[in-house]
Amino acid sequence: MPTYVTDGVILRRVDYGEADRILTVLTRDHGKIGVIARGVRKSGSRMAAHTDLFARSRMQLARGRGELDVLTQAETLGPHAPLGDARRAACASVCAELADRVLESNHPDEETFQLVADALADCTDDDRDPRAALVWLSRRMIDRLGYAPQLYRCASCSTILPQVSAWFSAVAGGLLCVGCAVADLGAVECSVRVIKVLRVAADGDAALYRRLRLDEAELVTLEMVAERELAQHLDRQLRSLPVLRAIERR
Repeated sequence: MPTYVTDGVILRRVDYGEADRILTVLTRDHGKIGVIARGVRKSGSRMAAHTDLFARSRMQLARGRGELDVLTQAETLGPHAPLGDARRAACASVCAELADRVLESNHPDEETFQLVADALADCTDDDRDPRAALVWLSRRMIDRLGYAPQLYRCASCSTILPQVSAWFSAVAGGLLCVGCAVADLGAVECSVRVIKVLRVAADGDAALYRRLRLDEAELVTLEMVAERELAQHLDRQLRSLPVLRAIERR
């Protein structure tokens, strides 16, 4: 079978048979693909550590006869997956599930690969809040779905928004002025600071976003905005979100 080498991050894995695993892998060069890792659940398997959830690896793959390619070699790149930290693991789970749901198979996009890989890496970084990484990925993925929100004018009446608090409505598709906000009881009140963060994310300025220090109230609001948008634009709720919320309530 012909082989190829590519960087990949593991979004999902399912045990198969007595010793194998089927992996959903987002690759740099080939997009999202299905991979079978044979024998990795056997005691002493040299590739077991390279098939951890959320791990980024340099993979050698063989073209399979069906829909699954075969993992033949792997070398882990970067830190290990955050499976020992419940909050970080939960944030990484949401990031991975979101990428899996949004991205089509076999559609390579290097920018999207890097976006997802960086978000998962930030979930392992002790200097980064994994919730900030999740908010960033959610915002960028929503834009890639074609649902970029209106953040400078009222999404209902088109009035230019003043430098005061506004209300985010996923149904309306952006921020609402005080007069229009009363029509959407589910709209999320956003401070001037949160609005500025949303605009930074909409501009795709990753370097500036990483320099921001978001406090608890700001993160809660940004998470609420992202969740409302995901609920509006995805056909069903992400299964990993309730797990994250349960961990945060502890």
